[in-house]
Amino acid sequence: MKCCNCHNIDLEPVEIEKGLLVAGCPSCNSVLLPLMNYRFWSEHSHDVEKQVTNIAEEVAGAKQCPKCQRIMTKFKLGSTTENNLELCGHCDEVWLDAGEWELVKHLDLHEKLSSVFTEAWQRNIRKQKQANSIKEHYRRLIGEEDFAKLDSFKQWLDAHPKKSELKHFITINFYD
Repeated sequence: MKCCNCHNIDLEPVEIEKGLLVAGCPSCNSVLLPLMNYRFWSEHSHDVEKQVTNIAEEVAGAKQCPKCQRIMTKFKLGSTTENNLELCGHCDEVWLDAGEWELVKHLDLHEKLSSVFTEAWQRNIRKQKQANSIKEHYRRLIGEEDFAKLDSFKQWLDAHPKKSELKHFITINFYD
């Protein structure tokens, strides 16, 4: 099998955690992680060493599965990172660019990596990104100090058991 990024480098067996075997590229340090190996490892061992690491590389472009040559599907890791993991749905293999396994551990996803590839996970990321975008818009529109007050009030209002009554009261204009 050849590396998705280097294209001419053979992948070699590597242990990225004690008991977790992958096929790694000795040139770019990317790895191909069989989800079957990951699931077995996650059921039997959770001892991971978290290290402070550089930002994980995100190699642009579509990737072909090193096993079957099909195009891999990109999945977002979270709303706070631009990194994607690529999955071959046919072979059930995940491509991690250099540093992405460390990023997975940093985000505390090493015990629930399979969840990243679900529609629910991806939908939640889209919702989080949309909420962050809306908040940023209002932050710029009304200023940091006023936005902080408004955001605090909104959180209180959203948690209030009579929020619909409170919202109705707020919309009444007594001074026209």
